[in-house]
Amino acid sequence: MNANIFAKAAQIIKACDVAYIGLVDEAGYPMVSTIAPINPDSIFEAYFATGTRSNKCKCLQKGSQGSVCYHSGGDNITLVGDVEVLTDQPTKSRLWQDEFKDFWPQGESDPAYCVLKFTTRRVLLWIDNESASFTIDELLTVQSRCGLLCKWCMFRESHNCGGCVETNGHPFHGECPVATCCQQKGLPHCGDCPEIPCDKLRAYSYDDPDHGDNPPGARVAICQAWATIAR
Repeated sequence: MNANIFAKAAQIIKACDVAYIGLVDEAGYPMVSTIAPINPDSIFEAYFATGTRSNKCKCLQKGSQGSVCYHSGGDNITLVGDVEVLTDQPTKSRLWQDEFKDFWPQGESDPAYCVLKFTTRRVLLWIDNESASFTIDELLTVQSRCGLLCKWCMFRESHNCGGCVETNGHPFHGECPVATCCQQKGLPHCGDCPEIPCDKLRAYSYDDPDHGDNPPGARVAICQAWATIAR
């Protein structure tokens, strides 16, 4: 797995109007239903509107574990994690959309309207005929200076590469200018640099047609995720 599949997953999620949510019902059986995500953004979390008396809320009275699936063409993103029922007014107001009035006529303060917050713990991907499985903790462990996911890199074993963090900026192909720049600035990775993406990182992430990211900026997204969690 590399940063590219992470970025592709985010693209698919943002384009999905419908997701599938799986919960365990009162009798202990799995229950899967379609649900519309609210402003879908990434694999890390998701929000959904539902009714306080819905079957989904009834399931969540027994336990908080659940799964969310996004599907597009032959690509599939399965997220496993925890689900919370949110009824506080600030959250309901922040996520309210005009079309919800068809279901909750009293608007964002309708007592029958609530929000489900899904927090991802584990990810299973099948994108462009490539599979990947990892935990969020694994993904958010800093593995490089530029955002590459060295743990899953094909060159790690074949080229006996320790990665730029372990080798002080000298992976298997020689000195890396991005890693050297980070180290000179005393930064753990590019996500903590106010200049992201600088010309050095852009040359790797956006401008290299043969070895750069696909989609462009994939490793930049990883760095930004690392920086966000660190804060």
